This record gives sequence, structure tokens and C-alpha cells, in this order.
Amino acid sequence: MHLIALLVLFIGFCTEGADYLIWHPKARTFDFRVRDLPLEKFLGIVKAETGWEVKVEPGLTQLVGGKFRDKPAADAIRLMLGRTRFALLPRVEGGTRLTVYSGSVGDATEDVKAVAQKIDVVDDTATNENALITLPVKIHYLKSRYVAINADPKATNLRPLLAGTNEIWQTANLRFAAGRPEIMQVADMAAEGEFANLFKPDVPKAYVRQNQSRILHKMLPDLPNRGKAFHIVLIYTMPDAFGAVYLPAKGLVLMPQIKFAGLIDPKGVWKDGSPVFFAQSNILAHEMGHSLSLPHVATQGNLMIDGRLREGAGVGPGVGLDLDQIKAARQQALTKGPHVPGVNP
Repeated sequence: MHLIALLVLFIGFCTEGADYLIWHPKARTFDFRVRDLPLEKFLGIVKAETGWEVKVEPGLTQLVGGKFRDKPAADAIRLMLGRTRFALLPRVEGGTRLTVYSGSVGDATEDVKAVAQKIDVVDDTATNENALITLPVKIHYLKSRYVAINADPKATNLRPLLAGTNEIWQTANLRFAAGRPEIMQVADMAAEGEFANLFKPDVPKAYVRQNQSRILHKMLPDLPNRGKAFHIVLIYTMPDAFGAVYLPAKGLVLMPQIKFAGLIDPKGVWKDGSPVFFAQSNILAHEMGHSLSLPHVATQGNLMIDGRLREGAGVGPGVGLDLDQIKAARQQALTKGPHVPGVNP
């Protein structure tokens, strides 16, 4: 019965709503709802969402439109372009190239510029409770005098990180859309220094666990739109190789760009044998779940599993969500902001 209810809810997600294009990088599939969009703009959105190189034959124009879910990349492009020819091939230097043309592939000489999608946030007048909800996310790079704290814009590729997060949250028909990254300055320089001291090898791990949250709440600023917008703050790394964390009082997810196993054990490595571990979509999706009011659970394979209870191989939580979690997350999403006690409960 529970499975049937979840299926009904998921089918309801396919109903009418605003235009969107969603790329799922692991499955290499698209979700589309596009109506009468000029070809160049459509290709620009594809480039922005996928990171592909996109070329088009100069002067080629048409309107494209379509609506479907989970279509393999080539099938999706074919359905959208109709009789217009295209090639979708891997590049020698890595990545993927999409070329669109009417004659021969060599005619596609014009580089398409990326076009950001217009974010259609929740429509307060919408009657369809299962429509796609797009949630704008503000991205911040935390700047610091200390190398371990100072975020590096080149260390994290935000597009696949968010795309992977959205691939997990498609079960609830929620989508996070990142805006242009901004610089965040620390609010308290004394706290900044105290946090930097947590990286010293002679600091007991118990002291880090007991004091890190207190110091972070002093070091990070109180945002003026706290509880009214979703925020992800990138920090270079965390002491004792801590992972991402949602800070409810601040209304933001703090995400380390790199985790160093050596901060746990001088000779330590991660499960894949590497000494470093980069920001990962399932971990970010887990913390965004906390921002959507979801608590930890003990269910193996669930996105919100408590990390201390997780079993098996791999890194980070599972990707499953049950019906109650989906309902709770969507209810929070309808407020257009994260769960912040006393502000946006």
C-alpha cells in the first residue's frame, strides 16, 4: 500500500507546470518541459546544464518543444530537434560535444553560449501540489587568512555537484538551482583564528567535536535572508576531516571542498585508497535534506541515514526517500526557504 501511494505521488509529478530542463549526469538522461523555445536559447540551456561543448550551424533557426522524463540524451535531443540533424559524441580531450546542423557536421562552426534557465519558484496560486518545485540556492566561497579555511573557486565544479544532488532529489520532484557564486567574509576574526587552531595536530579530537559548532556559529555571518533562501557555503576543508553540515540556526549548509584523511590519521586513506576526498553529491543532497527539515533515520540505503549507523561499502549516505520524507521535504520547500527554528519552522 505504501509503495502504491509513492507511485501515485510520483505519477502526479508529471503534470503541468513551468518550463524546465533537468540533466541527470549519472543516468545521462533528461527531463524536459519546453514550449516554443528558440533553438539557440535551447542549446544554450543544454550547454549550461550539462557542461557540454555545443556548436551550431550559423543562421539555423527553429522553435523547439517537448515534454518527457528520463529520456536518454541522444533520444531527448532527437525528439526536441525533429528533422534537424545533430551529432552527440565524446571529445578526444574529454567531455561531450553536441553539434547541430542542416547539411553536414562541418557546417556547425558557431560556439553556443551558455544560457541560465529562468528560475520559476513555487507559484503561490498553483493548484497542483505535485508540480516541480525549483529552489534557488545562493553559493558562497568563504574567504579567510588561513589556507585550510579559504575556499578555492577552482577546487569544486559546482555544475555536476548540483546536478548529482538534483538527480537524487528528483524522487520528490525538487530541484536546486544555483545562482552566481558570491564571496563570504568571516564575521569574527577571533573565531576565525580559533577555528584555524582546530587543525593543529595536538588538539584532541574530542575538543574539536565539542567546540567546532560553537566556533562556526561565531565565525560565520548571520545572513539577512536567513530562513528565506537556501545557502551553501564552501570552505576549503574541515578539522578532523569533518564532512558537510547543516547549521539550522544559520540556515546554511557548510560544505568542505576537500577532506584530507591525514587529518584523522597521519597515515590514513579513504575507502578508495586516496588521501583526499572531494565534495560529493549524495553528501550535499543529505545536508539539503536537513535544510528541508528531515532528521536522521536508521534505515539502510536511505538518504537521511545517520552516518554512524551506515553499513556497507561506498562513501556517504544512500539515495532512498520514503513517502513521509517526500511529503515533509515538499512542505518545507513550499515555504521557499530552509528549516530555521524560530524563523521558518
